[in-house]
Amino acid sequence: MHTTMKRVQKGALGYYICEKIPVRHAFTTKTGGVSAGACESLNLGFSRGDDPEAVRENYRILCDTLGLGLSRLTRTEQVHRDEVSVVTEELAGTGLTKPMVWESDAIVTNLPGTPIVGFYADCVVTLLFDPASRSIGVCHSGWRGTAAGILPKTVDVMAGRLGARRESLVAVMGPSIRQCCFETGADVPEAMESSLGAGVRPYIEPRGEKWFVDLQGINAMLLRQAGLAEGNIVDSGICTYCEHGEFWSHRYTHGVRGVHAGVICL
Repeated sequence: MHTTMKRVQKGALGYYICEKIPVRHAFTTKTGGVSAGACESLNLGFSRGDDPEAVRENYRILCDTLGLGLSRLTRTEQVHRDEVSVVTEELAGTGLTKPMVWESDAIVTNLPGTPIVGFYADCVVTLLFDPASRSIGVCHSGWRGTAAGILPKTVDVMAGRLGARRESLVAVMGPSIRQCCFETGADVPEAMESSLGAGVRPYIEPRGEKWFVDLQGINAMLLRQAGLAEGNIVDSGICTYCEHGEFWSHRYTHGVRGVHAGVICL
């Protein structure tokens, strides 16, 4: 685990924070909620077969614990593409208290008191914070989103629309499946190299007939290319597959699982 990452336990709720982000934020674990069965206990996804009221109660617990406003909590829509949306005042609450109006795996904002949330159960969720412009972002990138370059596109939107300064922007990649466990066929490395070029080769390791892909390394490379300082890019170092007792891993559970959230709020 990266030296700036810290596990926090408040009552039954366990989560991780990064000391480089000075505003309220969290990467959640399984614990602290009211869901049952395969989604026990802090499931934050409405599409996992869980009781919707249990999911809403989990959001209430999370917001109460972190001191966040539930009515303004705004969610990404996980579609594994590269759309980035800006959360404006009229859109605050989208996906929870208002209908979902975008297909965006990444959302950004400079609104205070407006929690923004992305989801993971192996995919890389990155929280972004720029102290210069007081803007934030959350980006979900599985291998398809990574190949499409959604994380540097999120940086571009923060810079172009919210005035974020690349040299001060901090990006923290949360718990996610790591190269030790992310086994793929040839389609994934081929898509990565086709979209991102030969620079991805050091992050793809062949083992027999399979390949093992370092999504965090590729995303860190893309963040450097987008203008972020090396010291402002944090890889949590936590593997959801290896730590399947604390986190849901889509691969470990063969898809029978709940959903974690990365959340950040000015």
